[in-house]
Amino acid sequence: MDILYDKKYHLHIGYYHDNCEYESIAFKRQSEDIWDIFFDFKGYGIKNITPENELTLEPFGTRIFSIYNKEIDYDIGVQQFKQWLSINKII
Repeated sequence: MDILYDKKYHLHIGYYHDNCEYESIAFKRQSEDIWDIFFDFKGYGIKNITPENELTLEPFGTRIFSIYNKEIDYDIGVQQFKQWLSINKII
């Protein structure tokens, strides 16, 4: 099943601390209150650690997690992105 994203909604989520700069991008699904967060492993020269069949959108990267909410809160997105970076030993 193809996931359709609402072209009107996206959000850049960044981590800019300790001489690190990482950014991901969130896209809102058209028919659901879900935001999928994508990270460009290749662009950062980091080995892709997601399952092989995980959704990838060129040129944005691979889906790393989703936020289940109608609206996305930037601070919550940053907090979850930072947690993901930490869990995966990127930071």
